Amino acid sequence: MAFLYVSYSVANSKSVGIDFAVFHREMLSRHGESRVELARQWERMLMGLENLDELEKLNRVNQFFQNNVRFKSDQALWNASDYWATPMETLAKGFGDCEDYAIAKYISLRFAGVDDAKLRLIYVRARMGGPNSSIFEPHMVLGYYAEPTAEPLILDNLINTVALASERPDLSPVFSFNSEGLWAGHLSSNRAASSPTARLSRWRDVLERMQQDGIRF
Repeated sequence: MAFLYVSYSVANSKSVGIDFAVFHREMLSRHGESRVELARQWERMLMGLENLDELEKLNRVNQFFQNNVRFKSDQALWNASDYWATPMETLAKGFGDCEDYAIAKYISLRFAGVDDAKLRLIYVRARMGGPNSSIFEPHMVLGYYAEPTAEPLILDNLINTVALASERPDLSPVFSFNSEGLWAGHLSSNRAASSPTARLSRWRDVLERMQQDGIRF
């Protein structure tokens, strides 16, 4: 199963807005002064992306979270089998699982002006333990499609570099989504009839909780 190409409109969708005054105030109130500095580093990183091309934006956002967040399971972090954290929660903990990395990178790139149509959070089956392994685990990555016919670039917490999908034979896509829609199956152009919030209650929940942090769509 391969990552197939997307088809989308070239019309630019509205960027995500972040009220950093609200974000930092809420970070201080909920998590203390010690976590505010990392939030300010995130803001400075994002502000430095304005005049860069999209590939460089991808690399810088990816590296920020690879450097500043460490993997930890939802069970260990939240005493839950599956919890999707907001960027604030991820930065406050300094830890997250694959969904938390993907969500934080997605929000960062949307704030940086990358069109929503170019970004997909992709659920995959990830082969663990090498190319001959028969062990697969559910996993989430962020995909970036520069053009409608481009091979996607994959941002994945399992590796530190942004890689072409063809360089990741260990990943088999299942379905993908963003704030505009849900695409079922491995055919990326096969848009699901139902909305992503109907299919993904956790996605709806995390979008709602982000708004309390000053993040607006």
